[in-house]
Amino acid sequence: MDLRELRIFVKAAEKLNFSRTAEELGYTQANVTLQIKNLEAELGVLLFDRIGKNIYLTQDGNLFLTYARQVLSDSDSLKELFHTEKRHAGKINVGMSESILAAEFPGMIQEYHRKYPKIQVCVKVGTREMMYDMLLHNELDFAYIIDQNIIGSEWVGRVIKEETVYFLASPEHPLAVRAKRGEKIGIEEILNEELILTECHVGYSYALSQLLSLNGMTLSPYLETGNTEVIRRLLEQNQGISYLPLYIVEKELADKTIVPIRIPEYEVLIYRQVFWHKNKFLTVPMKEFMRLLEDRSDPPVIPI
Repeated sequence: MDLRELRIFVKAAEKLNFSRTAEELGYTQANVTLQIKNLEAELGVLLFDRIGKNIYLTQDGNLFLTYARQVLSDSDSLKELFHTEKRHAGKINVGMSESILAAEFPGMIQEYHRKYPKIQVCVKVGTREMMYDMLLHNELDFAYIIDQNIIGSEWVGRVIKEETVYFLASPEHPLAVRAKRGEKIGIEEILNEELILTECHVGYSYALSQLLSLNGMTLSPYLETGNTEVIRRLLEQNQGISYLPLYIVEKELADKTIVPIRIPEYEVLIYRQVFWHKNKFLTVPMKEFMRLLEDRSDPPVIPI
């Protein structure tokens, strides 16, 4: 017994005519007759009396009609519950890199909350490895990070935006002053300065360290922190040199309180990307959250 058979039965009970039932539902009369017979066989009762060219509901047919209508009504209510966006409620768990959280989340969450006021958003900050573990244990629905490209048979995802990572400093830093005059700055000079980096074993700092190691060089920062707000403030105070994608310092670049020091051969490419476990079912609110991330991923182009 399925919903299609119930709909055919209810329509036939209303029309008391298999031909008109077939016409309204888009079936052949033979198919309607077959579905009714299958239903009667499954229930073990006769639903219609066939008298001459007319059909009439039996007592069992009348009884079954009440229940069939209720089942169809409940089915329609269930569909409305899960497919009408205004009734979405519940919780989504999102993993994010701290730098992305600080730069993009405040503006985006306002727009999302207006559209889905009944959805509670829980954001968890961590490294890529932490995200992997939480996704595997279904503690996250999906993750949004900035890192090297995610590769793995367990994951599904997409790149939101490609980013280039630059050395950055105060415009008053001696190397920045020289770079502004058009002098070429060497990587050895950068490495001899006070470096302020995100954690060296993850993300773009790790990508830089791998690139340096190919040339026999290493990173020795005096400060490692995942808090990019701290890094921005220290750079503005001329306390060292850092290595960050431009979206993190968008405002400071526009205000010229932080400037890039170009060394193109050490400007690595990384990716803002959203990913989830291949077996995860994505609800409409989850997909909408990702769409908003994409919509807000293109900051103004800042000349460097």
